[in-house]
Amino acid sequence: MTKAGKTFLAAIPAAICLFSFKAQAETRISTVYLEIDSQIQVGDTDSDVTVTADSSAYDVDDVEVTNEPDENDEEWEEGDKPRLKVIVQAEDDYYFPSGFSKSSVELDGSDGTVTSVDRSSDELEIYITLDALDEDEEDYDLDVLGLEWDQSSGIAYWDECEDARRYEVRLYRDGSAATSILTSYDSQYDFSSYLSHAGTYTFRVRAVYSSSVKGDWEESEEWDVMSGSSGAIGSFFSPTPSLPANTAPASDAASSQGAWLKDDTGWWYCNADKSYTTNDWQFIGGSWYYFDESGYMVTGWVYWNEQWYYCGENGKMLTNSMTPDGYYVGADGAWIS
Repeated sequence: MTKAGKTFLAAIPAAICLFSFKAQAETRISTVYLEIDSQIQVGDTDSDVTVTADSSAYDVDDVEVTNEPDENDEEWEEGDKPRLKVIVQAEDDYYFPSGFSKSSVELDGSDGTVTSVDRSSDELEIYITLDALDEDEEDYDLDVLGLEWDQSSGIAYWDECEDARRYEVRLYRDGSAATSILTSYDSQYDFSSYLSHAGTYTFRVRAVYSSSVKGDWEESEEWDVMSGSSGAIGSFFSPTPSLPANTAPASDAASSQGAWLKDDTGWWYCNADKSYTTNDWQFIGGSWYYFDESGYMVTGWVYWNEQWYYCGENGKMLTNSMTPDGYYVGADGAWIS
């Protein structure tokens, strides 16, 4: 019994020596220092974050943004707090002791807070919440300039804005909204399919950096579209009246799907075959109109084939009526002297 007892007691110092040797061989890590560089901004769709550790005792093995935007949340918005999961590995001969907590982690760089730490002897899972994203609109140039219509196609154009990631546009007719707010990722929008009624059209556009950072609405010049234009605008790209082009005969056939267009000079009519009438009459929508040598609609008195005819302010030739200056025109529109 005595011999056995002596042998057991002798084993205890041996175990103590083995534990002491292991403790001396591995170095305790009491604090972890992390440098965070977050490039996440309001309006971003990706999550650019770098976490580094300048230490020979441990290293950053992986960084994951756990709440980055998905298909439903397409971008980071103001007030969002990016959340990180950072894996830190201890190097050989180092270990993370029992009791290692979030207070043992110190952050530098981008502002944030350590919310929790999961530990094993050689690995830490560190959970960090960065400060809420904030955006100052003054940091971005979101002024939109150069708004104009292409009256031959119904396409709205504006100058590209460098800081814009997209644009919001809206069509107005006679001062009222004709469409909902539409989105364009280019500096133009084709409104031709919306020009369905006669009226005075404008469009408004604003540059968008993010859902919370947008420029001011800007409005285009007015464009007067007459009845008969809606079905034709956008279906062709016509020459301007001042350029040489084939002219159309004075009939309703060529104009059945044409479009009334207006520029700085006046009104003109572009036929469906891209032609326009010059120095002649054309029957449009049940009325006769006269167009000058440049193709513009004429108002007032017109001398044609040794007869005088009168076209009202809307361009329509008068028949069987008194002209504004007191002369009478007959059923054929000619002045009765």
